[in-house]
Amino acid sequence: MSNLNPMSTLNVKLNVKPILFTMYHIHAYMGPCRYGEGYDLTTEKDMEVAQKEFEIFKQELATELDLTQVNLLEPEIVVWNEDFALKESEIQKAIKDDAQTDFYLVRGLRISSYFAVELAKRTKKPIGHTPNKSAISKCDHVDMTAHLLAIGHPAYAFLDFDDVNRTFEILRTKKALETTKVFFPLKSALLTFGCQSSYIQLGDITDKFGIRFAHVNSEDVFKWLDELTEDEKQEAKALAEQIVSTAKGVHMPVEYVQNDTEYYITIKKMMEHFDCNAFTMPCFEVCATRELNKRKLTFCLAHSIFKDEGIASSCAGDVGSILSMTILMNLSKKAPYMGNTMVLDRKTNQCRTLHDVACSKMKGYGEACLPIELVSFTMNNWGTTMRYDFANDIGETLTLVNLSPDMKKIMVAKGTINGCDDYLTPECKHAVRYTVADAERFHQCQKYVGHHFAIVYGDYVDQVIALANECGLEVLQA
Repeated sequence: MSNLNPMSTLNVKLNVKPILFTMYHIHAYMGPCRYGEGYDLTTEKDMEVAQKEFEIFKQELATELDLTQVNLLEPEIVVWNEDFALKESEIQKAIKDDAQTDFYLVRGLRISSYFAVELAKRTKKPIGHTPNKSAISKCDHVDMTAHLLAIGHPAYAFLDFDDVNRTFEILRTKKALETTKVFFPLKSALLTFGCQSSYIQLGDITDKFGIRFAHVNSEDVFKWLDELTEDEKQEAKALAEQIVSTAKGVHMPVEYVQNDTEYYITIKKMMEHFDCNAFTMPCFEVCATRELNKRKLTFCLAHSIFKDEGIASSCAGDVGSILSMTILMNLSKKAPYMGNTMVLDRKTNQCRTLHDVACSKMKGYGEACLPIELVSFTMNNWGTTMRYDFANDIGETLTLVNLSPDMKKIMVAKGTINGCDDYLTPECKHAVRYTVADAERFHQCQKYVGHHFAIVYGDYVDQVIALANECGLEVLQA
């Protein structure tokens, strides 16, 4: 995924602090909680065992953990004695990287659940317990979670590293949402007239997910566009030539493509200036200014390029779709499609989604580019859009996501591709058609979330549901 934009949320990793917790017995004794005899009852033996298990733990972290999802912080051994006094010095050793830590991963050798509960309460951070494979009684993990979940603290009892990796994938995606800042130029109204299902209040989105926003007046975008340097215009020209030369087909005058790449360069420049890593802009309101008609450009190509770079970029000022795209991009590592979604025929469970924002990395950021063709948005042959014949993929699975305007519900559905509409026709008509399990159910769920859905290839329903549970969202599944 070397072509990702450096600001892409796909570059986000979960910072994990591994800790092995054990007991160094001061006295040699036997009893109902102590086994062995002779040397096995000494402090030195406890220390030897701890060091051996620590090396095993570190080896498992290196070989069984999906390191594409996480940054591992320095592992620590934390101890106490049979007086059950958890020293402040040991707590400080455990939390020395707390400012950088997103998640504490604990392995316990001796009565570790008390320490894990104390660590979670002290740091307020999520914590997980992975059982020691050599332990006779692997119960500390559920002992810990029972306490912490009862008081509303996030806690995880892992059975194995597959369980760990699945959880870290979800938590990393949640962190990706938290690190999103949307560049959102405004025109006429904060909530775009063409998408009332986007959100109720932007503050709700910030409170729920941590997503932030940067606003300018949409007229400022055109001022920045007019002030592009000659070097930036040459960059846009080179990009236009590259897009044209690598396209499977070009069905519009090539001289218009540079208008759209100059717009892309402008937005990219403004996003860098405002430290943003996502983008949306109202279509209807800006179209009505006639600036797009005068300059012979549309937003479509920029949205497609950004998504190919791992940047969530949505049509029509739809902030809700930024969330949907970010979720699906991070779970699938694929560029999403987006568009108006509707039931076509409830008897045959037919649905379709249409917009002109296909992109070349819809099969995966690490995969070869799809055979994209270029078609004008307008009947006058300007406004570059990427098109892809979804009929190439009849029988393949899609996952669809949309959030409710109050950010309390998430709809997730699965479809099977059965065709493609208006693949080479100008205007906003390019559509993927698919079959869902129950179109009536799909429609009943859709009335809570609206018409704009983000879509990726593959089945990611379980992961979306797991993320919804982490974020406290009600799931509407169709």
